[in-house]
Amino acid sequence: MKFSVFVLCLVASHVAVAASEFVPIQEKAQGQSLTGASLLNDSLYSNPASSSFVQAYSIEGVFLPPKSYAVSILDTKTSGLNGALGYFRMAVIDSDRFFQGAKLAFCGRVSNVVGVGIAGKALWGPSGTASNGRLNDIDTGVLANLGYLQAGVTMRNTLGGNAEMGFPREIALGARMNYSQSLFLSVATQSNVSEVKPYQYGVGAEYMSPYYISVKGGFRAQPETSDNYY
Repeated sequence: MKFSVFVLCLVASHVAVAASEFVPIQEKAQGQSLTGASLLNDSLYSNPASSSFVQAYSIEGVFLPPKSYAVSILDTKTSGLNGALGYFRMAVIDSDRFFQGAKLAFCGRVSNVVGVGIAGKALWGPSGTASNGRLNDIDTGVLANLGYLQAGVTMRNTLGGNAEMGFPREIALGARMNYSQSLFLSVATQSNVSEVKPYQYGVGAEYMSPYYISVKGGFRAQPETSDNYY
């Protein structure tokens, strides 16, 4: 069975420090708390192991007015090694410049309850010292799936990152619980590897109705800057 979806999202949001180079719509809606959740195309950015426990073909497009968008394709049905490919283009606020990136990810199960993943990425755009910065790196991740509880960890920019572009080496931890596959609660933290204390905390909730219409909400906090987002 082929599963595909095209998403047109009209959102207005303040862009602040983010845990990933591109924050998917589900992450935005749930406080960037899905590091430990089973996902489809969003696994490219949340945790490269997150699609280890799904079986689908999925094509997704996201449009963020006025000029930003992302496209991706996921295949977790053809073989035991799952793959995903994505590209995004984000407008830089108060500028006519753009930040772009491409990602290629692979993941698979190493046991009935544990999946692992790796994503290679190429990013280019404005940096702190130049109009055009460049970053080639990888993200790695692990996801444990116990059914009612999922937990995950991902290291972004594993090879070192690029601090001038705003992408240092980071680690994210997260978990998600569900009740009857209808009510989901998620939590996550993001930290720079060089510091023990997380710079961001996120919590999220989702209710999936019997008619497959969901209601989502979330909250994230950045204590060092006293910034809070709903």
